[in-house]
Amino acid sequence: MRLEVPYGEGIQTAELPYPWEVEEVKLRPYPGVPDEREEIERALARPLDFNWEDLRGASNAVIVVSDSTRPVPNNLILPPLIQKLMEVGLKPSHIKILVGTGLHRPASQEELAALEAIAGGAVEVISHNAYAPGILREVGSSFRGTPIFINRHYLEAEVRIIVGMIDPHQIVGYSGGAKGVVIGCGGEATIRANHSLLKLPGSELGRVEGNPAREDIDEIGGRVGINLIVNVILDGRGRIARAVAGHYFKAHRKGVEIARQICEVPVAGPADLVIASPGGFPKDINLYQAQKGLAHATRIVKEGGTIILCAECREGAGDDRFVEAMREGRTVEGVLTNFASQEFRMGAHKAYLWCRSLKKARVILVSQGIDSEMARIMQVTPAPNLTEALKLADQSLPRDSRVVVLPKANSTIPYVNK
Repeated sequence: MRLEVPYGEGIQTAELPYPWEVEEVKLRPYPGVPDEREEIERALARPLDFNWEDLRGASNAVIVVSDSTRPVPNNLILPPLIQKLMEVGLKPSHIKILVGTGLHRPASQEELAALEAIAGGAVEVISHNAYAPGILREVGSSFRGTPIFINRHYLEAEVRIIVGMIDPHQIVGYSGGAKGVVIGCGGEATIRANHSLLKLPGSELGRVEGNPAREDIDEIGGRVGINLIVNVILDGRGRIARAVAGHYFKAHRKGVEIARQICEVPVAGPADLVIASPGGFPKDINLYQAQKGLAHATRIVKEGGTIILCAECREGAGDDRFVEAMREGRTVEGVLTNFASQEFRMGAHKAYLWCRSLKKARVILVSQGIDSEMARIMQVTPAPNLTEALKLADQSLPRDSRVVVLPKANSTIPYVNK
């Protein structure tokens, strides 16, 4: 059988060495829309629990968009959204686009220029930078004690809009909604405190109700104020399956209902070998992002099994603190012990999530952006391509192995069908 999985902007291919039992787990088919732009316009025309006329007379607006690690189709969303704002009296020069980078690197000049071209030139485009002096404003703290620090450009705007996508998330259940501003435009203290809730029961993949981390984000979203969200759910081809717009909580939950129908997929049984791709660029832009695919694959691999992770990682590991926590821990158990015994640190949480997978399964990494030394620090076996990775995996697999392929692992929540 010939395998083919996304890798960067290309693919990795290989022939299986034996007639193993193979199950390819794809996102569930969903009745698509004939025209993606029309779907955005439909959502904007009939937003949930929101009236465009309420914005008439506003002096300025900010639109938060995701950074380059999220494949949000801003080219389809921003033009009709800006047009709606103009229809209620806002001039393009009074609209600001803010790239919500969270603790990722600030948006590059090329990325900002691309957004300027999409927005039409008169709209100012800036990037969040959580560490820039004077960029944050404090807005109290949440019920769970999370200190609220948000980008001042967001807080200074009269109209506040968030654009994003709803995708599985290993801590807050599903992304999208208020997460775009609370995490995307938050300070490190805010993000660190919220992410520390991953230790609590319920802060897990696919769960939004009764999820402490998600509830914290939604509370903070209400505190800082969100006039409107525009979120999309993508199908297996990367096209818009549905768009939702309106009240930041109600529209998000409506979108989650749709995302569940696409992303949550049953598999016939646990696998000896899982071959996973985050889904190609930008979801495999670095190891920090690709870890999500590894976590999803871990759900269905047998104890002591093998996972092959195919992730280009053109930006390397993606986070120095992630690497440092792996280096400090030295072993899987060392990393897990450090995380449990030390004060919560960003980056160290990613090492914890990474090692949680390594504790269950052997990991072989196919990645041009991760050299042999970095692979050693990450405690994985490197392979130059999928063919060689299969040869390495074969050394410890039974001849009657069961293999599961996750070509879009970051967007797939696989579960064993009982």
